[in-house]
Amino acid sequence: MSNEPNMTRLYKYVLMLMLTLLAGFTQAAEPALLTLFVPGRTLDQATEAVKLAIGARNYTFVRQQAIDSRLVPQEWEAKSVRIVYFCNFDMMNEALRRNKLTTQIMPCRITLIEGEKGIDLVAVNPAWISEQWNAPDLQSGCRQLKQDYLAILEEAAI
Repeated sequence: MSNEPNMTRLYKYVLMLMLTLLAGFTQAAEPALLTLFVPGRTLDQATEAVKLAIGARNYTFVRQQAIDSRLVPQEWEAKSVRIVYFCNFDMMNEALRRNKLTTQIMPCRITLIEGEKGIDLVAVNPAWISEQWNAPDLQSGCRQLKQDYLAILEEAAI
């Protein structure tokens, strides 16, 4: 019998707990997470929709992996939680010129979590991150990146 369902549930709880704790450290104007629920889709269907939306916004798909890839044997990997990595290399270069802290959040990523009724799309809000860093030189770019994330999430949900 596989531990995958229990491991997936554990990963979801740990992820949400960590993000909740992080959000509690400050009274941010921005939400910590950008989320969207996509009903009636499989993980593979939602992943393909996210990849198409990434390309439509002039980003490059980098890779996808299980949330616990390389941390556990491949047969134990969580099959219902996937991370999709993507990047706009011109924007990345500009952000790196402004502030080296951006290396901590690149490339961009969206986490897909499969549930019984559909897929949760989750991303850490870059505008929230720039608030936490108190990095005024990044706030404009991070607000634009937030808008790109929202557009990608919305397009993937269509």
